[in-house]
Amino acid sequence: MEPQKKPLVAAAWTADAAERLDSAVRNRAGLSGKRARDAISTGKVKVGGKVVLDPASPVKPGDAIALDPAAPNPAKVQPHGVRVVFRDDHLILVEKPPLMNTAPVPDSEEPTVLHAVIKLCRGGRPPKVVHRIDRETSGLLLFARGAQVARALRPMFDAHEIRRVYRCVVEGPPQPDAALLSSMMVRDAGHGKRGSRTGTLKIRPLRTPDPGPMPGFGKLAITRYETLATLGNRAALEVRPSTGRTHQIRIHLAELGSPILGEHVYARTPGAPRLALHAAVIGFTHPVTGQALSFESPWPEDLADVRPLGKGW
Repeated sequence: MEPQKKPLVAAAWTADAAERLDSAVRNRAGLSGKRARDAISTGKVKVGGKVVLDPASPVKPGDAIALDPAAPNPAKVQPHGVRVVFRDDHLILVEKPPLMNTAPVPDSEEPTVLHAVIKLCRGGRPPKVVHRIDRETSGLLLFARGAQVARALRPMFDAHEIRRVYRCVVEGPPQPDAALLSSMMVRDAGHGKRGSRTGTLKIRPLRTPDPGPMPGFGKLAITRYETLATLGNRAALEVRPSTGRTHQIRIHLAELGSPILGEHVYARTPGAPRLALHAAVIGFTHPVTGQALSFESPWPEDLADVRPLGKGW
């Protein structure tokens, strides 16, 4: 008969030496090295109030460490870092982390948001993609549960009945400080990059009704923006796209002369650890229950240092 494992016991302490996290947990909790590493990798340990999943993470003297045996395993409740915001039998709304595709792409085996949502919906109606967020963008992403709900949601996106608000920080406050941008977007506007067909980018007053497509080739793209705050040569914007063209917000703001911080395709704007663009708000009428729903996702922690509004966003 195998000896019973010593149960994990809740504990909290202050580190008194610089060492690896697994060593700190092993020594304080009286665990084997393997059990200390397992406790960390399954989300049972916090440092400074935040879950740390890497057993090799360094701790410094004075760091507050807590061991909670009842803490959920992030791999189960937040697969691949995807967090549920709302879920019922018909819909699932999640927060997408940056640097993750919405759905699988050719020649890539990286996990996607869809993979995570399939795990989160296991035992219920399977999720269906109804809209997408760029790989480098974080924020709210809605999935239908089942084909029937997907057929109801997709026309709502096409008819602009689903309110989407993005927040971003740009290099160079835009002129004017609020406007409607429209253009005919093409796959290759030069140098093999997407963009607006030459001569089609138009700047109109913010409250102008959505314009129709212009003659010629390309797909109509419409983006509204408002400046919320400025600090030096940076500005925080709230952006509301009426259409959903690939990289639409990034392209329009770069063509306006106010590229998003962290942009590396349509401009070169360092100063952020990644693209400073976040899908912050989504609002819609539930396609089955008819309930009015609205959700907001806070500005992400990894971009806190690039926000020109301090704590007031």
